[in-house]
Amino acid sequence: MTLKKYYTAIFLPLILIISATLYFNESRMILLIFYYYIYRCILDYYVLKSRGIVNNKDIWKFILPIWSIIYFKELYFKQ
Repeated sequence: MTLKKYYTAIFLPLILIISATLYFNESRMILLIFYYYIYRCILDYYVLKSRGIVNNKDIWKFILPIWSIIYFKELYFKQ
């Protein structure tokens, strides 16, 4: 996955969630933000796995936000 596709995959759902604030109530917004968090965990794992940085066993680690911070340089700057 190229950096352009990765940034699009990050920000497009976020833009949709922000625009959904006009139509949904607070409880649904919390649910959408939770879904976005799960989506980002899976997306970050997929990108790092496709680059050969993490293994299949490491998917459970991405539930904690610290792992995305540890691999920050690999996620946001390297192709």
